[in-house]
Amino acid sequence: MRKHLFLNIVLAFIWCLLQENLRIHEFLIGALLGYGVVRLLKPVLDDGGVEGKTSRSALGFKRYSRIFLHTLRYIFVFVYEVIKANLQVVKIVLSPKLNITPGIIAYKMDVESDAGITLLANSITLTPGTLTVDVSKDKETLYIHALHMEDARVLELSIKNSLERYSKEVMG
Repeated sequence: MRKHLFLNIVLAFIWCLLQENLRIHEFLIGALLGYGVVRLLKPVLDDGGVEGKTSRSALGFKRYSRIFLHTLRYIFVFVYEVIKANLQVVKIVLSPKLNITPGIIAYKMDVESDAGITLLANSITLTPGTLTVDVSKDKETLYIHALHMEDARVLELSIKNSLERYSKEVMG
């Protein structure tokens, strides 16, 4: 279902492009139309599955809209974190004295799915000043390099309360 959600968001943005504006009401209309398209194409988009059995990824509108809203919230949180990190990196770069404390932490994740781990790791890497170096074999720990880390616990709490929390809502 989550791959269908991504397709729906892309279709909503395409609708906005066709309307030649990016207004929230146009995006919502595009999202509703995208939901209809995904619903119609569901048999083609699915991987197959067992015939006659209801799959866990059935596209109920209530469940789908909840995940859609979580995804939009994640996008806003991610953009906020990127802007905040950019400002911190600019402050470091423009400072007359290079006052950084780089470090690597072993971050224990609550995210369990492969898609959730991938989303979290990539989001950390795309945030300026941090880089996901590795994932442990048991998929419970991310190794993260930070450009400036005064306190490892502060970095861990920052990730847990923003990127991980919302990536877990989106990807489970």
